[in-house]
Amino acid sequence: MTVIGHNHIRKVETFDGYDIIAHPLPARDERVYYPTEPDSCSAGVTYASHDVMVARPTGIGKKGRLAILMHHGGGRHVLEFYEGLLPVASALLALPEREQYALAYTIFEQADECAAGMRAAEARRWAEAHVDGRIRKRRRGRSQQVYVETEAERAIRRSR
Repeated sequence: MTVIGHNHIRKVETFDGYDIIAHPLPARDERVYYPTEPDSCSAGVTYASHDVMVARPTGIGKKGRLAILMHHGGGRHVLEFYEGLLPVASALLALPEREQYALAYTIFEQADECAAGMRAAEARRWAEAHVDGRIRKRRRGRSQQVYVETEAERAIRRSR
């Protein structure tokens, strides 16, 4: 679904294959955040529909990874990342439960937002290439590759 470097969010049917390390705020009623300022008109923000867990993937080749599991109305989603690439992981597990939930939720949502931005940028790049006539096809044996020609490649092709 989405990508952060080599990390990606994917939709799953179940959370089998993950050992839950932390399940902050497991009760829905605990996921309400009230304003800290007394003059605020807001009654609070509820995240009752979003269940977040921190887990370790089990299985071959999954050592040294950490995952944030999110279950909400859109289904179950997993964000896996290499623990060494995200030093926040050990700090995340050391936080109190409410802050742990808030940080895990924020990391997950930020990853999803970044991926949506990258998908939009890639769609824009392909649309501009279509308008400029820079979409090319290349055949190698029985397979065919479609790619966007760069401006430099286009200049070389036109000079021939």
